[in-house]
Amino acid sequence: MKQDMDGLGVRWVVGPNIEVTVEETGPEQSCPPVLVLAGAPFVLTLVPPHDQETWPETVAFLRQLRDHADELAALLEARAERRDRAER
Repeated sequence: MKQDMDGLGVRWVVGPNIEVTVEETGPEQSCPPVLVLAGAPFVLTLVPPHDQETWPETVAFLRQLRDHADELAALLEARAERRDRAER
């Protein structure tokens, strides 16, 4: 994973050996699980807000993140297939 600073903020460029995991932070209700994206030397942790009343919005955000990650994956696959066909 490579970090770049640009006019919009921090960007991480996806590289080899990146892991995405969900990790428990404790058994209590006040210790919700977190989503971790880890790739040396950076780690990005998505942490739900402490206010459980806002968790439905967090759920909506995570589903948007999932859906858009699927969309990006499909676009990348399509472009890779077009490139492969053009190289033949």
